[in-house]
Amino acid sequence: MRCHFLIHRSRLLIIPLMGMVLSVARADTPPVKAAIDKGLRRIEQGAASYRSKRTCFSCHHQALPLMSLTLARERGFSVRPAEIQEIVDFTLKSFARRETIAKGQGVGGANTTVAYALATLSAAGHRPDATTAALVKFLTARQRGDGAWPAQANRPPSEGSLFASAAFALANLRRYADDDQKQQVEETFRKGKAWLLANPAKTTEDKVFRLHALVHAGADVKNVDVERERLLGEQRGDGSWAQLPGLAGDAYATGSAIFVLRHSGVPADHPAFRKAVKFLVSTQKEDGSWFVKTRSRPIQTFFDNGDPGGPSQFISFTATSWAVIALLETLEKKRVK
Repeated sequence: MRCHFLIHRSRLLIIPLMGMVLSVARADTPPVKAAIDKGLRRIEQGAASYRSKRTCFSCHHQALPLMSLTLARERGFSVRPAEIQEIVDFTLKSFARRETIAKGQGVGGANTTVAYALATLSAAGHRPDATTAALVKFLTARQRGDGAWPAQANRPPSEGSLFASAAFALANLRRYADDDQKQQVEETFRKGKAWLLANPAKTTEDKVFRLHALVHAGADVKNVDVERERLLGEQRGDGSWAQLPGLAGDAYATGSAIFVLRHSGVPADHPAFRKAVKFLVSTQKEDGSWFVKTRSRPIQTFFDNGDPGGPSQFISFTATSWAVIALLETLEKKRVK
């Protein structure tokens, strides 16, 4: 049976860590809960700072933070009540030029930005409206003839992978298509799925989001199984995943891998997650962040948002969100406040 969404299970996951026995399937486990709490406070602070200094939507300070905050709220963690709505409002305001956007124009970051924007609104449970309709039209207009959604720039790992755009597009196009768009969206979806099945992944970012895209495309279970096992097989001995074979494992690659593996049907008590949780908890900084050194060449003037990491703060902030998301994915849902 094809698994399109993660299933939380009540089985207990026990791992040794720093001389203690931890149940990483329980939200009240002190070291894991403390890591999540510290990470959430860092994410809230960084997201709020960005909104006070910038007017444009970003994947790093809106999409991933909102995903982490909504998951945290579902698991009973304290989230500032207005924070999620403020991110949603900021996102909607960023895409106020709907007529231009509907023509496939006027969005920095193009397909990557728009695909992540739809994922952001979806994570918040935002209902279809004129803004989401414009974003859908953007993706149908900008889809390449072979079905791919190319990136506007190559800023690895978070911008440049065609599979990331495909994953978030295929996950949300049908959800947000209005009645007038449904026929076009079905053709767009068909072409996107065909491109996905015909093209192999290369980097870890590709492999992570090719798996995610296969799930959302409704691909044959055999295709999903192969890609899932390939990704599981690339976990390092210390529990991490690395962005590239020659690099050390980090929180960005590890967090995103866990998130997608969970959504592909891997249970929270899988042995790979025991090692990954140990890696993430042990590499978190005292300020709640995870550091990842940037490997992208800057294409614009550096902007200091005040987050930890100096010149690497944007990828580190993204990695912090992915790490918190990963830890939350190993916990059972509790309640939504």
